[in-house]
Amino acid sequence: MDRIVCIKGGTNAALHALALAALQDGAISASEAAARLQVSPSYLSKILQDLVSTGIVESLRGFGGGFSLKKPAGEISCLDVVEAVEGASLERYCLFETPVCGSKDCAIHALCKRLHDELQQVLASTSIADLSLSFSDAHNKPVDVSSELVEVPSEPMESV
Repeated sequence: MDRIVCIKGGTNAALHALALAALQDGAISASEAAARLQVSPSYLSKILQDLVSTGIVESLRGFGGGFSLKKPAGEISCLDVVEAVEGASLERYCLFETPVCGSKDCAIHALCKRLHDELQQVLASTSIADLSLSFSDAHNKPVDVSSELVEVPSEPMESV
């Protein structure tokens, strides 16, 4: 079965590297970020080069070069990065490799579409600056985006 939320490793590394860059006035070296994220420097450099081609970062040449955010971190959404690395959002809602019901009226399809839509909204409303808070010493916990999610009743619903 597929996972409902599936962000590739390269996208994860890109989001984290950009969040680290946001803490350093928008610039970071691939080797420095790779060491902090415990990934290969060449792997992260390739990911960041891909982000250069999509216009999210620019390459800094010369001594101490690296990569720099092209816009303020607060103006780059997580969705921008996900789409830059993975392409336009996937419209796959079925949890199964091969759909078992063959119908878009499936109850699970409706649930997965709803989760997908909510995830898109959360990614679009969360900036790289928001993510960078998880790396700052003043904020040792991840960004709380739970207010963006649907509330689940705390008490069981009564039977009719």
